[in-house]
Amino acid sequence: MTWALFVDSSNSVSFDPEFDFKQPDEKIQSQHRTKSGALFQYRWGEFNNFNFTMMYVNSADALAINLWWRNNTQLLFMDENTTAVSSVIIMNKKMPLSERIKPYSDQFRGQIKLGTY
Repeated sequence: MTWALFVDSSNSVSFDPEFDFKQPDEKIQSQHRTKSGALFQYRWGEFNNFNFTMMYVNSADALAINLWWRNNTQLLFMDENTTAVSSVIIMNKKMPLSERIKPYSDQFRGQIKLGTY
């Protein structure tokens, strides 16, 4: 399963995520219960998350992803086998690809958290 993360067709990063790939959906909702016990739920929307590990990312792709994270760049995320495209932003609190893989000096790994907007 190959995925692509890109701003436009001229700067794309293609990769195969590790087996920890998750796509949980979350609802934006509020709820309250009245004195009589009735429950009221208000659903405002939903959004998708994508969480996965990337391994053996070359230095050019790692630089691009870390730059997108630093600048809060709005990205597109697509499974290359389908036509489904999601508009995402990198949600990591720390730099996503900052760990070098020993003994390589130009290979990186890290956890990526994407959220739709």
